[in-house]
Amino acid sequence: MSITPINVLIIDDELPLRQELRSMPWASFGAELVGEAENGEEALELCETLEPDLVISDITMPIMDGLELFRMVKKRFPLIQFVLLTCHSDFHYAQEALKLGALDYFTKLSFDEADMKTAVEKARAAIRRETDLRDYEQERTRRELSNPQKSGTMDERKIRKEVHLAQKIVETKLGEPITLTSVADEVGLSSYYLSRLFREETGESFNDYVTRLRMEKAMQLLQNTQLKVYEVAEQVGIPSYRYFSQLFRNWTGVAPTDYKKG
Repeated sequence: MSITPINVLIIDDELPLRQELRSMPWASFGAELVGEAENGEEALELCETLEPDLVISDITMPIMDGLELFRMVKKRFPLIQFVLLTCHSDFHYAQEALKLGALDYFTKLSFDEADMKTAVEKARAAIRRETDLRDYEQERTRRELSNPQKSGTMDERKIRKEVHLAQKIVETKLGEPITLTSVADEVGLSSYYLSRLFREETGESFNDYVTRLRMEKAMQLLQNTQLKVYEVAEQVGIPSYRYFSQLFRNWTGVAPTDYKKG
């Protein structure tokens, strides 16, 4: 399946650095260079016309610096992602930008192709996460406006098919390693979106749901079979005997060996 390229805009007042960025093998990163600018003011205009996915910007520039540009662009276009290029003396600005939501920062003298590839991958993940969250909020608003009397009652709502499918995957693969990421991939959602959606629509977190099913099955196996405790642990997807015993005790209040004895 083809991947939609990440559109990249580069900004720096130094031509040699723009040339270096321009020469990067963007296509191999799953990206496309769509424009470049010499200062923040020019870059802001390009952001309005091009709406790039990823902006790679110097911090120290004339007219409008990279930090001011970052603040203005994120206010108008929340999905546009930022990576900043710094000199050693710019680190405190870069760290401030990270606190405000920038993806990363690289020093001008040491960044390489691997750094740019990482930036593209981070941008893709962040855009998917934020898009999922925006869609989720819109749908939720999927639903409360059209059913105001039912919006607060979980049992009266129909669980979304992706959440229902995630539940079925957990049930059928209970004896295997299960992660939020792997199940999210199977149902076609980001792990962040599935986690939030799962809790909202079922009333429990994804991890709590997996643990509950494993403990319920373990209780049934301990009571109704001749399996040893370590065999039960393996049957419910927890091959570590020590971890299983601790988890079981936390869940039921008794050790699995005592539970088996009745």
